[in-house]
Amino acid sequence: MIINKLEPQGFCKGVINAINLAKKAVNDSNIKKPIYMLGALIHNEHIINELQNLGIIIVDQKLKSRLELLDLIPDNNGTVIISAHGVSNKVIEKIKNKKLDIIDTTCPYVNLVHKRVFEKINEGYNILYIGQKSHPECEGVIDNDKNIKLITNIDDVKDLNINNDKIYVTNQTTMSIYEIDNIYNELKNKYKNILIDNKICMATTERQKAVYNTDNVDLLIVIGDIRSSNTKKLAEVGKKKGINTILVDNLLDLKNKLPNNINKVAVTSGASTPDFITDEIIEYLKTI
Repeated sequence: MIINKLEPQGFCKGVINAINLAKKAVNDSNIKKPIYMLGALIHNEHIINELQNLGIIIVDQKLKSRLELLDLIPDNNGTVIISAHGVSNKVIEKIKNKKLDIIDTTCPYVNLVHKRVFEKINEGYNILYIGQKSHPECEGVIDNDKNIKLITNIDDVKDLNINNDKIYVTNQTTMSIYEIDNIYNELKNKYKNILIDNKICMATTERQKAVYNTDNVDLLIVIGDIRSSNTKKLAEVGKKKGINTILVDNLLDLKNKLPNNINKVAVTSGASTPDFITDEIIEYLKTI
């Protein structure tokens, strides 16, 4: 079997920073214990389990917002880790009101989006944000102001009716660079003076371009957690290009999904996928 390991691979800088801060806190006697993690630090179950084994208490429930999850944490006792996805100012304020300390692991790219959105609100712009409704990064931005309008697809653009000449649009950092271009083009056609600020992060962009530029393979293997937006977008790019694509979480998952009669594969991984999982899968593929 011929194996093409697409680059880049491994954790992005934002993920590395978040994991390091969380692990450092466990062994820091100056950090108030217990330590609570508000939602998933990153979207990878292997890392979440590792942090939980270190003693960090995971506070996460399906369909609950970060603001709602805070109600599950006792007041006046401990520290809350904010995930790499970031949170709204409402969440920060509520943590402080509960007399809890904060460890903020928000990705720098996400912080920049928050900063720009607040700047444009103060300058009188209508704010549009392209993202996934259920994603915590999206939640962290749009919950800052009730007037921020969420755009999830082109149909949402068609439904817009904005009279303000000052319109600013930005996006979730882990969207598909190809999907989002269509939405931006639709917005430019509708609002000629719209200010577009594309904030897809470099780690996401480079990985998606590597997939898009891949040719002559029987199969694309995308490695990562199904909850990871940037991982799912890698699989979507592959499928839209017409490549036979599977998304797997680990070696066992691969063995259950790997088709027969595959001679040439390309392998990529999400920005929150540990190297050891990718390495294990590639070593297995070499035996076939």
